[in-house]
Amino acid sequence: MRFVVFVKQVPDTMSVTVDEDGSLVRAGVPSILDPYSELALLRTLRIRGDDDEVVAVTMGPMQAADALRRCIELGADDSFLISDRDFAGADTWATSRTLAAYAGRYACDACLYVFGGRAIDGETGQVPFEFAALMDVQQFAYVTELSREGDGFVAVQDYGTFTRTARVPKGSVVAFGNVDPNGSIPNADGYLRARGHEPHILNRIDVGLGLYSVGLKGSLTRIASTRTVQSARRNMMVEITDPSKAADIIIREAGSR
Repeated sequence: MRFVVFVKQVPDTMSVTVDEDGSLVRAGVPSILDPYSELALLRTLRIRGDDDEVVAVTMGPMQAADALRRCIELGADDSFLISDRDFAGADTWATSRTLAAYAGRYACDACLYVFGGRAIDGETGQVPFEFAALMDVQQFAYVTELSREGDGFVAVQDYGTFTRTARVPKGSVVAFGNVDPNGSIPNADGYLRARGHEPHILNRIDVGLGLYSVGLKGSLTRIASTRTVQSARRNMMVEITDPSKAADIIIREAGSR
């Protein structure tokens, strides 16, 4: 079986600016593998069999190869970087179209297409499900656990107020909705494999898309305006030994806000 895990490289900072088109300005900002993507990869690696292959795929600038090397460190077998200057400024729709074009040409036989439910730089949570619609396959959101059962899979989905256990047929989209706050440390073998790894590079022509289907030109989103919001927090530290007095303070403070 081949598992395709779509990952994203994101800025390693909360102080991100946007340009006049509403696109993130990444120049000069250090980047990391998105935590949602990392957990999705790790959950996939848990169910990999001896003859299975886990492939990490991302769309982004050439520097996104670093995120793919991180995937190799963690245990992925191979990686693809879909990179072209024409992809710049892509919204979720243009991104989903590009990833679906890749899958249609290079990974149509995948047993699962795996995503992080969203990414920390955009928090839109749209790409996995737009991709599923374009591929015309079933989709499973808010997944917390994934296991194998027979010739298919079983997913546990957390909807907040209830959980659901669902059978997942081959060829479906699975989107993990949580992150591991502790992250993961690769072993020495993974580190050494990643040092010499170069991802397969694909451009717009390779995936078979026209100029007006990708990037900013192929995006449906239009940014009306952007602004930076400064949140003001009021913190108070007190030392109280009487629980009833502590409760009174908490109730009073909660009521004032």
